[in-house]
Amino acid sequence: MKVQLILTGILILSMIAAVSAHGIHIATETDADVVIIADQDSGDLTRRVVSELGVNAEVFEFTSTGQVNHELGHFIFDYDYTVLAVAYQDTVEEFIANNPEFSDQIRVSAAEEEDIRNNLMELTENGTGEATAPPAEESGFVIPFALGLLVGLVAGLGLGAFWMKKKSA
Repeated sequence: MKVQLILTGILILSMIAAVSAHGIHIATETDADVVIIADQDSGDLTRRVVSELGVNAEVFEFTSTGQVNHELGHFIFDYDYTVLAVAYQDTVEEFIANNPEFSDQIRVSAAEEEDIRNNLMELTENGTGEATAPPAEESGFVIPFALGLLVGLVAGLGLGAFWMKKKSA
């Protein structure tokens, strides 16, 4: 009897998916056409240029190269955004060198008003600044729902059989 209960518990626990977490992401889905990487020094200037041009861009201020490298991967791989790097240029250029297939999605700019303005205008005028929707996951609802039903069914059958056996004894 105890063996059945232990096996049922092991079966239920083995069906639970592992969760991996590595912190909060800055990169989120946004309606912006261009995502701009800035730091505390260049953030205000970049926001002012974006506001003056009236372009649909979002400025993210980062505090470390590790954070930029991590979030840049999410901007490109997860959300397929066009990126303008006003700060952390070395980190972004290293990312481009390691991932040359994404070089057309990423621009590096000096933290100067005119350079930011020119790069933003080029990105939004030639259509490369169009943000695409994140890739639709076909299993976004169906697979977790089906797994929940399966776990509930297995747990219910196991507990029901245990209860009925205990009740009839």
